[in-house]
Amino acid sequence: MIFFLLWLLLGAPPQASLEQDLDRVARVEELIDSLDLSQQVGQLLIVGFGGTEMGPEIEKMLRALHPGGVLLFDRNVRNNRQLCALIRGVREAMADEVQPFVAIDQEGGNVVRVREKVLVVPGAMSLGATRDPVLAYLAGQGSAIDLGLIGIDMNLAPVLDINRAAENPVINVRAFGDRAENVSRLGLPFLLGQQHGGAITVAKHFPGHGTTRSDSHFDLPRIELSLEELRTVELAPFRLAFASQLDAVMLAHVEVPALDPDGLPASLSPRVIDGLLRREMGFEGLAVTDDLEMRAITDRGGVGAAAVQAIRAGADQVMVLWTQRKKEEAFQALLAAVQDGTLPRERLRQALRRILSLKLRRGTLEALSRPACTGLSSLPNPFHQRLAMAAAARGLTLVRNEGLLPLCPERKVVAAAPYPAFLTALQKRLPHSRTLTLTRNPSAAQRQRELEALLQLAGDSEVVVIGVANAYQARLAQEFYQKSQRPLLVVSFGSPYWLKSFPRVAGYLCTYSYQLEAQQAAAEAIAGERSLTGRLPVTLSENYPNGFGLMLQAGGCRKKAAAP
Repeated sequence: MIFFLLWLLLGAPPQASLEQDLDRVARVEELIDSLDLSQQVGQLLIVGFGGTEMGPEIEKMLRALHPGGVLLFDRNVRNNRQLCALIRGVREAMADEVQPFVAIDQEGGNVVRVREKVLVVPGAMSLGATRDPVLAYLAGQGSAIDLGLIGIDMNLAPVLDINRAAENPVINVRAFGDRAENVSRLGLPFLLGQQHGGAITVAKHFPGHGTTRSDSHFDLPRIELSLEELRTVELAPFRLAFASQLDAVMLAHVEVPALDPDGLPASLSPRVIDGLLRREMGFEGLAVTDDLEMRAITDRGGVGAAAVQAIRAGADQVMVLWTQRKKEEAFQALLAAVQDGTLPRERLRQALRRILSLKLRRGTLEALSRPACTGLSSLPNPFHQRLAMAAAARGLTLVRNEGLLPLCPERKVVAAAPYPAFLTALQKRLPHSRTLTLTRNPSAAQRQRELEALLQLAGDSEVVVIGVANAYQARLAQEFYQKSQRPLLVVSFGSPYWLKSFPRVAGYLCTYSYQLEAQQAAAEAIAGERSLTGRLPVTLSENYPNGFGLMLQAGGCRKKAAAP
């Protein structure tokens, strides 16, 4: 790991000379002075909008709010060419303004917005199971390169949270693991690869979201850790990222009494942002809040007041992503706060320096002058496609195997899963198999019907395979396990922690991801075509600790067939 990090640092783009730094500082100050107050305030906002094509309403919003960034979601994406045209439309609509960051959430795994012909990482926990920092670096770099060809210059990834709460509803497989050293070992190379690949990188969620048992989209999570534990565990990956010149960090909507006894969310707390992040940890990059429309914030008061509070506390940009009225509310509140002195002009200028310095250094300011969409013909990148498959396959972790695997072609198998691609790939390899496509989010009645159908199908089978995507399929697998005597292999396409529902199941395979590559790799491994080498990046129980994994070499079916 040490040698790899040295290689990364030595291979990083050369640091600017003192003369170049001074020139950048002067350019930023000139640019700030050239903006009127409304344009300056607009730079503090990252906004979202609906639709897949540029229209008069979007253009009107951009020109009225002068946002410093836009964040794109599934609602904005049909295909690469459409998305590239939309991004170009945004940039042209703001031709007379400071060009915005064009950001996206492309973590991989469960959080993917762009899928067509780009490298889709199987997810942080899958990478964590490979234990391979080189693979993590290449995954981050490849993702950044592909997104850049479409016109996206900022990615809200990676997640540097440490998933120490098995019941965490919002982080879980989005984390690289449940130990600081694992998260640092994989997260740091990923973010460096992403930055070296050209993407402005926003690591999240500072000061840590991994021990929470509630979701800040719906509630304000509370982290009950001591100051010492926060410093030595939760903050460790962020500390390394800051030392490696991380571009930006996202501030979490979490309450941390050890850091702020007043109960303020970290995203609004001067003690957390100005005190811990800036003064104690020395981070000089961009600090961006998570979306202010989450209930962790809105249940406390208005979005406008929260925006002012966040910037006053030391944040540089706030995200307001969904409601037009609330975007306007945040903009007007910030503008009024500067005018009446509630938000000091020097604090505004400090935030603008960080925003514009990053845009200058990363090329955002010149984005409109570059040819648009010409790189789309380079997609897909064959190396990136192989990389995605390798990452998915090497992350597969076999946790239990009571003589089940591999399943060879002559076996009579029944397979049920909510993913047709997995079932098709498995049936191709196991010609005597029968399949049942499960409903991803069934009603209680649907689940009961599916259970009855599965029990009937399993009557004359040798082995049953159930693919689990969420709690619905976990419940179905648990009920099947209790009612059937057939050996059961559970394949978890999501959280590895589902094993608690059927701890003595004959076979348990973790993919940590439902992406197509993970489905394909799982089918191949079950049929003995791929080796299983992944190791748990989290602890499931005393019997299955972090680092556990059963190794199974490919070719087991050929060996059985060749045996006398």
